[in-house]
Amino acid sequence: MTAYLQSTLKDARQQSVKRTAEPASGRKQREQELRALLTENLGGTLEISALQQRLLHSMTRGVALDGLHYHHEALDVDIRIGKQSSHSCGYRLLCTDEYLGEIVFKRNRKFSERELQLIEALIPALVNPLRNSLRSKQLSNAEAPDT
Repeated sequence: MTAYLQSTLKDARQQSVKRTAEPASGRKQREQELRALLTENLGGTLEISALQQRLLHSMTRGVALDGLHYHHEALDVDIRIGKQSSHSCGYRLLCTDEYLGEIVFKRNRKFSERELQLIEALIPALVNPLRNSLRSKQLSNAEAPDT
């Protein structure tokens, strides 16, 4: 999967986030636990909005988030969950040249480098459940009678 980071900061006056020292082994273990949680929580639904809600709920265990925005123009999907705060980091989701949409995580304070790295490490857990949801939506759109 290729993910492009498009961080935007709307309020440059925000103070820097204080960083706490965490051993690399502890960070790696936390990342693995969160990835396992995501994999478990994202399975079992083909509904895109339910998938995004589960994603936000699971991600907040590792990174403080206020909301997210998921958009897939070709399938006419635009989902906003939670508070659409002033700071964001966005990703264009591609997997082997297959466009899976764009996702933006939101909150009221800047993201630290460590938090961005964690988000980027967790996004691959979203790929298969999201691809399945998108395929299900494509099938239901194809089966729906034209009106």
